[in-house]
Amino acid sequence: MDDRLAALERQVRDLSGIVTALERRLTALESSPAAARQHAEPGQEGDGATPAVVGVEVRIPRSDVTVVTVLSLIGRTCLVLGGAYLLRALTDAGTLPRVGGTVLGILYAVLWLGLAYRLDGKRRLVAPFYGVAAAFIAFPILWEATVRVKLLSPAESAAAMAAVTALAFLVAAVRRIQSLAWIISLAGLLAALLSFAAMGPEPAFGFYLAFLGVCTLWLGYSRDWIWIRWPVAFVADASVLLMIGSVVGAWHKGSPGAVMALQLTMFAGYLVSIAARTLWRSRDVVPFEVVQTVALLGVAFGGAVYVMQSTGSGATPLGLASLVFGAGSYGVAFAFVNWREGRWKNFTFYTSLAVVFTIAGVGLTTGASAQALAWAGLAIIAAALGYRYSAIAIGSHAAVYLAAAAVSSGLLDVITSGFTASGEHVWAGMPLAAWAVLASAAVCAVIPVTTRGAAASSPLRIPKVVVVLLLLAGVGAAVITYSAPLLAGQAGGTADPAVTAAIRSVVCAAAVLLLAFLGGRGLFPEGRWLTYVVLVVGGLKLLVEDFPQGRPATLVFSLAVYGAALIVAPRWVRRTTGSTT
Repeated sequence: MDDRLAALERQVRDLSGIVTALERRLTALESSPAAARQHAEPGQEGDGATPAVVGVEVRIPRSDVTVVTVLSLIGRTCLVLGGAYLLRALTDAGTLPRVGGTVLGILYAVLWLGLAYRLDGKRRLVAPFYGVAAAFIAFPILWEATVRVKLLSPAESAAAMAAVTALAFLVAAVRRIQSLAWIISLAGLLAALLSFAAMGPEPAFGFYLAFLGVCTLWLGYSRDWIWIRWPVAFVADASVLLMIGSVVGAWHKGSPGAVMALQLTMFAGYLVSIAARTLWRSRDVVPFEVVQTVALLGVAFGGAVYVMQSTGSGATPLGLASLVFGAGSYGVAFAFVNWREGRWKNFTFYTSLAVVFTIAGVGLTTGASAQALAWAGLAIIAAALGYRYSAIAIGSHAAVYLAAAAVSSGLLDVITSGFTASGEHVWAGMPLAAWAVLASAAVCAVIPVTTRGAAASSPLRIPKVVVVLLLLAGVGAAVITYSAPLLAGQAGGTADPAVTAAIRSVVCAAAVLLLAFLGGRGLFPEGRWLTYVVLVVGGLKLLVEDFPQGRPATLVFSLAVYGAALIVAPRWVRRTTGSTT
């Protein structure tokens, strides 16, 4: 019994000691930071003090962010900047040579980045102030040495800015100081914009912005600092647009070759980085990568094509490079992306790049007729591969290639004139390339679409709808183009507007019946709802064209044909077998 009482007494004394230590610690914290340090155990510092009382460790958090601390750091930063201005005064007075003063100023700025690196985790609040001091010293010195003193060329200044930026990013990444990365990024952007304002669109600073963009992209990959890359990419893209305008617009300043080199370098830097992450590190593409790739396809790759064509440079080399990139993107998508295991984001990303590169390459290296034939053949290949590998991402390329082929072959012009031309239109036959595109559309329409269990109304089937509509419109336009001069021909090669309107009504009614038949039998599920869409279009056509331009005889024929389609088509649509293609 005595032993138990003695044990209880010891436990009570231990608890009393803990409570006493807690009270003493709280009192010290409420009084002043200095008093708090007096009550801490020897050898304990940092974010929390850990007094040891009878073998029990009690950790009480303490914040280092106080008004006194912040004001002290601001004062320290002012002293650092004062040292920089001392170097500036010595340089202006001639005590230091201009080159030596500039070099010492840059080294002085780098010194504070080194001190930021040496900070441990308990004094992280100091690092951003050191970063601000380094940015306020280095970038203004380089700007002045380039713009005012003319000591450095734009290329040398941009290289020095890149070196300071790389060192700062290295410190930020190793020490995981995100605020330092933000400070240097914004300072670099501001320095580049001020350089543009003072010297015009210099490609050297564009290269610096491209370097800054790729660096922030990798900071997002390695440290998950994902928001820094957005403003940097925006400014970099905007700077490329500015340079495009400078070499092809009214200014005609700068070298088009340097601007095109910047465009391709920036595009390659981002694209290689994205490929390294998605392929080597096996990660899915993220929204920033998609948005920036689309932006670069416009301002960098498309901008390079525009500069070449506007300045009279040959675009064939870029077209050949684009074909190589297109083939490589297709190869990467099939060979390195695990699309069979469900990595459809990356597969879709690289195949989308491939179709853009391929269309651009064919367009830059061949004439209109050859383009149409090439794209018509690629459409068939894409549809076949999409069915073979059950990849809707590839099968959808058939619609893209066919749309491009329809434009270059003249088929789109034939469709437009066939359904909208007035009676005074002189009807001409279809080009041979347009017939080839129609044949390609027919083959692609026959090849089934596999959507891996997707519903018949899934948006994934929209490319097949585009193919079928292009085929129907092309065939209908061909019928109108050749039958209107034959059945309603007039002097001068024109056609009777009333008869032409009736022919168009027959074509619309035939399209309605065909869609209803295919949709009702499950051969083309989208035909069930497309039937009603074409019926509405045909009804509007009767009101807009047939009634104003028709005669009683032609109106009787048009109304009879369209009325029969209204009666028969809904009945055929209801004969759904439930099968899908």
